[in-house]
Amino acid sequence: MQQIQWQGRFNIGVEMIDQAHRHLFSIVQKIMELYVEKHEDKFACVEGIKYFKAYALKHFAEEEAYMREIRYPGYLAHKRLHDRLKWETLPALEKALYNSNFSTEAVQRFIGVCTGWLTGHIMIEDRAITGKGMEEFAFVDQNDEMSVIHGVFLQPLREMFGANIQFAGKFSTKDRIAGAQYYKLVYGAPQGYKLRFVLVIGEELLLHAAGLMLGMDFYAPDETVRFAMQEIAQSLIQRAAASFGEHPDALKLEEDRFLEEEEYDRLFMEQVPQYSLLFRTKQECFALCIDQI
Repeated sequence: MQQIQWQGRFNIGVEMIDQAHRHLFSIVQKIMELYVEKHEDKFACVEGIKYFKAYALKHFAEEEAYMREIRYPGYLAHKRLHDRLKWETLPALEKALYNSNFSTEAVQRFIGVCTGWLTGHIMIEDRAITGKGMEEFAFVDQNDEMSVIHGVFLQPLREMFGANIQFAGKFSTKDRIAGAQYYKLVYGAPQGYKLRFVLVIGEELLLHAAGLMLGMDFYAPDETVRFAMQEIAQSLIQRAAASFGEHPDALKLEEDRFLEEEEYDRLFMEQVPQYSLLFRTKQECFALCIDQI
């Protein structure tokens, strides 16, 4: 059975907040156990999701009160992320659950989105409340490519995945990574332009990374993996936007899906992306292609 496990590196050092995060993870695990693994009746899943939502909103209120108490300068931006989950993400997930009569796919989506959101939010936003992980980000020099790569992408990836990730240089879209999965995300900006991100990562490394993040064993890139990675990517994109003076909510996710290799080849057949970055871990390499469209 898959287990969504709390990991010590998720602790931010504020017991009230850490305890709430541990409990939220345990609720998601219970939903996974009852409905996805044991296929219990829908009522158990409905009640579990209601409880998750109620507890998450209670936790947000307490965390926001704590941030006000310590006069955390990032309070408003942080609260907007809570509000987006409260007023946009959770209602959309609930609608999809009821419309599908709580199909396994919809429940996996709920689990993936909530766990991915929690993980990314804790590792990037909540750790920042106590000043953790912000040193490198604070010194991003927008005119220095290596500073941007390190501060916006490399350091957050290391913190989130707990892995020794190294920047290995430029990546050519003609190069091949064994067993590659091609995951495309397109974000719209208020100015009218769009940013396209394509993650090129071997299936084994993708499942390993998702497993590290969520404390689970994955054997195939299912809906839980897809939506968890989507939410983790969203956290990174919001942080990248903020580093360039944009509002954290400025970039809105408009499309995301896995591409077939032929689609990926056609995508970059006529024009190479503006940035193609290759990263290396102990296991293998992965790449991130970024361009404005």
